[in-house]
Amino acid sequence: MLVKTLSNFDLMERFNKLVRTERKITHLVLECIAEIDSRKLYLQKAYSSLFNYLVEDFGYSPSAAIRRIESARLLREVPEMAEKIESGALNLSQLSKLQQAIRTVQKTEERRMGTDEKRELLHKIENTTQEKTELILALELSLPVEVVEKTKIHRDESVTVTMSFSKEQMQLLKTVGDLISHAVPDKKWAHVVTYLAQKELNRRTKQESIARTKTAMNYVLDVEVGRYSENSQPGLVIAKPGLAIASVRHPDKIGSRQPIPSSLRKSILHAQAKCEFRDPLTGKICGSRRFLQVDHVHPVWAGGTNDPQNLRALCSHHNQYKYQQELGLHP
Repeated sequence: MLVKTLSNFDLMERFNKLVRTERKITHLVLECIAEIDSRKLYLQKAYSSLFNYLVEDFGYSPSAAIRRIESARLLREVPEMAEKIESGALNLSQLSKLQQAIRTVQKTEERRMGTDEKRELLHKIENTTQEKTELILALELSLPVEVVEKTKIHRDESVTVTMSFSKEQMQLLKTVGDLISHAVPDKKWAHVVTYLAQKELNRRTKQESIARTKTAMNYVLDVEVGRYSENSQPGLVIAKPGLAIASVRHPDKIGSRQPIPSSLRKSILHAQAKCEFRDPLTGKICGSRRFLQVDHVHPVWAGGTNDPQNLRALCSHHNQYKYQQELGLHP
């Protein structure tokens, strides 16, 4: 039957029936897995575990196999759970979370959890979301708070960061995410954090620029008579006698800071389209195409200009790294 030929009503009816059938089949599959586990039939198939049997012989993903094994073992202990699965009140993810929580309690408290206690927990997590299920189990079983922080680097040099936030920290992040939703409409945490980091970098860059300007202004003349002081430097603008000097530049210290024209910026990013940062030892080029920015090869403060030959694309990480190098923060 081609679903494209069905009317809207018939399509929805068919879908509802299939979902109900899928749930029924799920609990029947769990019953079979539970019995295979009980008889250890996987051993005669030359598998050392039920997990390997499901993954290698039936093609389940590791996570899917674990969910089914844990749910099947719970079903064997609480048979009435099958009706809840068929009705949709419980799903495999919830049951797997419950089994994980049970193991944690039995390990940390050195006790076995009774069937009645498991049955009560099942009742409490019925018709709840995954997030709500985790919260209920954590509160009911007083599960220890796990503080996780892991970093995994992938072959394209992207990074997956796993970390834990307190309730207050998470609320703070959500509030900030709402405030900057105009700039980060998808509210993905990677984009939110990158946006905030870039804002902070821009703020600090501006502060450094102001600091350098103030340093240049320290090359001043004697303000009382308009004469050179002992610390005065060549190339300064001499104020009229009796007048304080409002601003002075030292040409060897401060370059001409002109904004890069938008058309030129787009041209550089389009032509290069990847981070051009090069390891001076190995010659390896970064090549990242994410969060590209236009960088002055020869810094503006050192006399660099907006000549296209002096501009290149850098990813935000290498742009920040280069800037810190110039400040002497990196070797």
